[in-house]
Amino acid sequence: MTGRSRILTYRWLCGAACLIFVSSTHAVDRENLRFHLSFEDGVMPAISAGTAGPGNTTMTFQTGSDRDIRRVPGRRGMGLRMSPSVSLRYAALESFSRDEGTLALWIKPVGWSGLKHGRRFLTALSDRAVLNFYIYPGNLYYYIDSTQGRYYLINTAEDGNQRDPFRDGQWTFLAGTFKPGEQRFYVNGHFMNAMTEGLIEPRFSSRGIVEIPPGDQVLDEVMIFDRALTDKEIKAIYEANVPRRTDTAAP
Repeated sequence: MTGRSRILTYRWLCGAACLIFVSSTHAVDRENLRFHLSFEDGVMPAISAGTAGPGNTTMTFQTGSDRDIRRVPGRRGMGLRMSPSVSLRYAALESFSRDEGTLALWIKPVGWSGLKHGRRFLTALSDRAVLNFYIYPGNLYYYIDSTQGRYYLINTAEDGNQRDPFRDGQWTFLAGTFKPGEQRFYVNGHFMNAMTEGLIEPRFSSRGIVEIPPGDQVLDEVMIFDRALTDKEIKAIYEANVPRRTDTAAP
């Protein structure tokens, strides 16, 4: 499709579900989506290196095993119910652009809420930097770490479900972008914060790993894009997939 009203639609070969990014004026090309964990048919990627299926991506258990995997209703179709006893690692170098991209995911707490306890949700490891989404007691962070130093982009919202995004049984959308000279953080489609100076910049030349740490939450629609999406594109993706008000039941 072309033009201002393009719709990006990827339909899985199994026909079980579809992921749709919709925007009347801010379309995201299908080719920009390089990696996608939909959890429709298990824990292997539905898209890897920009093509359907897991491709060359391998998955290993850092803790736990196959018997610890629980697939439950997700944001779209099925999601992955994490637990303190299981963590996953994906070797997915071919799914990353060298020095630019967007990481995004949906998360739903199970049995907890708020920002009082430390929790990690998703980690991406590059040659020289590690990108994390996590809670440190008191706030939510897009955290960049390396042997040369570390810093974080903080949740700066003053009201609404961005300020207090984690409520038991309700979905939250997180996204972080990176490109030379700039990194940006988003919660529920809203821009939170940016760094443009003193950056630790990831480079995915020899290492590209996605880790899902242990925890009590459901994850769904874990995505990697090959460029830093704009504020309007991230907002459009969130709004196209935002939960209904009645979609609050925990699995």
